[in-house]
Amino acid sequence: MSYDKSAKYYDLFGEKSDIEYYRNLGTEYGSALEIGVGTARVALELAEAGVTVWGIDNSEEMLDVARTNCGKKSADVQERIVLIHQDMVDFSIYRKFPLVYIPSSTFSHLLTTKDQLNCLKCIHEHLDENGVFAFDLELPQSSYGSALRLIDTKEVGDKTIVRWISNRPDYQDQSLETTLIFEVYTDQKLTERIIERSTVSLVYKRELLLLLDKAGFTVEHLYGDFQQSEDIEDLLVVEARKM
Repeated sequence: MSYDKSAKYYDLFGEKSDIEYYRNLGTEYGSALEIGVGTARVALELAEAGVTVWGIDNSEEMLDVARTNCGKKSADVQERIVLIHQDMVDFSIYRKFPLVYIPSSTFSHLLTTKDQLNCLKCIHEHLDENGVFAFDLELPQSSYGSALRLIDTKEVGDKTIVRWISNRPDYQDQSLETTLIFEVYTDQKLTERIIERSTVSLVYKRELLLLLDKAGFTVEHLYGDFQQSEDIEDLLVVEARKM
């Protein structure tokens, strides 16, 4: 999901429960690289806590929103954010970090084993010795609803933004086709409709652990939520260390 058309609405619906988790990691290590920085939703929270964050993303539209968001902050916060247009499959920024993180299940946007391994190897190369790689991943569900369903509504001034979703899984190919529709109503009249479509990978826990091992990581913690519960169901939060 590139959010090329809907980037301006992304922050309205962005995940919030992950902020404290990634902020705590960032303050522990002092500096970090974020993969899939998007609108800088997470990166700015870390920067405001005194963490220097470099962020990469392959969407110029999302980075434009990130730059606008950064421009609203104080000069010292802006100095702690570096935004770079690169792809997570093959990136190089000529420095290393004690922490690399991927929020918002962004790893699932890698559709092939080759791309997944390439990304993990790039992360490994950009980590300090014994550096930590942290990320969250939505695990495959036993069933998905293919019918279009309402998932959220937000009020912004005289506008109402409504978000719909539809999912079509292919378990044999381990992929999930997702359609997101954003409808904008002004004074109760439909004034804009944005349709975003993407395909993400259905990555299973055992498969993920094998990929991490092959890329040179040792897993230190597996959690089922951002409060570090050991009960794993729909969400997997991983902390792995560079070997």
